[in-house]
Amino acid sequence: MRAKRLVTPADLLLSAGVFAVYLPYLHGRGHSVPALILSALAAGALLARKRFPIPTVIVCLILSGFIGVLLRRSYPATPADLVALYAVGRYCGRGWALITAIATLVVGFVVAEVSERIPSYNYENLGTLATVPLAVLAGAWVRTQRTYVLGAEERAERAEREREDEARRRVTEERLRIARELHDIVGHALMSISVTSSVSARFVEEDPKAGREALETINSVSNSALGEIRRTLSLLRGTAEPLKRPGLGLDDLPDLVQQSRAAGLPVTLHESGRRCAVPAIVGFTVYRIVQESLTNVKRHARDVVKVAVTLTFTPDSLDVAVTNDGRPVEMSDQASYGLGIQGMRERVAATGGRLNTTALPGGGFRVHARLPLKESRP
Repeated sequence: MRAKRLVTPADLLLSAGVFAVYLPYLHGRGHSVPALILSALAAGALLARKRFPIPTVIVCLILSGFIGVLLRRSYPATPADLVALYAVGRYCGRGWALITAIATLVVGFVVAEVSERIPSYNYENLGTLATVPLAVLAGAWVRTQRTYVLGAEERAERAEREREDEARRRVTEERLRIARELHDIVGHALMSISVTSSVSARFVEEDPKAGREALETINSVSNSALGEIRRTLSLLRGTAEPLKRPGLGLDDLPDLVQQSRAAGLPVTLHESGRRCAVPAIVGFTVYRIVQESLTNVKRHARDVVKVAVTLTFTPDSLDVAVTNDGRPVEMSDQASYGLGIQGMRERVAATGGRLNTTALPGGGFRVHARLPLKESRP
């Protein structure tokens, strides 16, 4: 692995430092001028050690060979050699580092044995040769540590990105959740108010009592809707969590059915099976399914004679079905259909259940959801 870095002031300072170390190394020896020039060249060659570590070692070994011959010093292990060997361990892979260390030891031993001006190796100067693997190992250790640090930094950055992605995902889910809440609350309330107000307009003079009841229904529906909107919008301030701590459930279905009846919708509510403990989130989902289904009947069906809301309890699941026998209302604008069914499907999926919607033969529509009870319990 070659480090792709340009020469920095630190590199210049290192080369100058290595040359300064050569001065006491050359002091008191003959051929001082040629040796000084060779030392300057070796120190200058170190500027390329990061990008070209292997050629740098070769150049330094050749120059230090001449220096050793001129000064009758042990070979290799001059200051430039050690820095160049360190660079091989630091910037090359393990294979190249091992090959370079072995080759340097062999070359140093052979040159010492062949040249009469370079001392042969014995027990007294064997430590000079031992500095070769030590320099390479030092560079390899620094490289390993640096790789570990870079890996740790990369893992930390990846974990941070994952946390940010998770945060964005949760924000998106929360926005969709709030949108579903507002869609169900506002859609049902406005449709109920619209239908009830149109009926009460005919009763104001003919049947004042029925007119007053219709107006009371409008007032009740609007107040209930405003309360639910406040609770839902409190999510934006972080003061409440309607889906985790819902305030509506199975016990509120009779009131919902009664409101629809008051608005002129022929709704019946029927339960079968033994009612067991139902998790709050499941009860809330059932309430929203029935609410949205009744709203869709008011908006998209006509000539409705019967609307049946059926709850079927089993030990493991709760089935809710809303069936009507009306004929569909033709709408030229597809956007008028809204996102009600999609919202119901998302709610049911969040509890681990499944939702089916079916257009019945001869007219009518059926919404059916099966919600698990055991899996939904916290």
